[in-house]
Amino acid sequence: MNQTKKELILEMIRFLIVGGIATLVDYAVFYLCNLVLFKPIDTNVNLVLSTALGFTFGLLTNWFLQKFVYRYITDKQTKSKKVFIKFIIIALIGLGITELGMTIASPIYPTYEPTIFGVTFQFWKLFMKVLMTGIVLIFNYIARKYYVFKFENPEENLEKNETQHEDNSNEETNNNDEKNTSN
Repeated sequence: MNQTKKELILEMIRFLIVGGIATLVDYAVFYLCNLVLFKPIDTNVNLVLSTALGFTFGLLTNWFLQKFVYRYITDKQTKSKKVFIKFIIIALIGLGITELGMTIASPIYPTYEPTIFGVTFQFWKLFMKVLMTGIVLIFNYIARKYYVFKFENPEENLEKNETQHEDNSNEETNNNDEKNTSN
């Protein structure tokens, strides 16, 4: 697909808007789980569970908003199990990158976090979460655009089908010629 510079910039802006909404959902679930639901659990287990649940809710938000980003997505693509599986695979790779970064940084988190009005601010975890989000954002845009939701031009598909049909017709003619020659 050939996009003008303006179309590409608008697509990137839409990607950032949808990604921002999904990230807010991800972060809200992460913090709710990390500070409330899983607080009594071991720190590393808490971190992994909170990150995974935040990711899952962010992922679902992202899936339902993708048609806003990539205007060329067809209904066939949004209903395709194959496309959804590709979307999940890319997302799981992104989750792996995030989990790896959060876990690697875990031993260096400070033991003291300031508490203001009863809320513990975990700046180091937030910094790592933001850093990992930036890395995964770039990966997701490229993978979704060129692998998951690649543009399917109906005219190109029509041309491919016609070429295949011509090739098959030529092959059938050649096979018939060979049969006639051998008789």
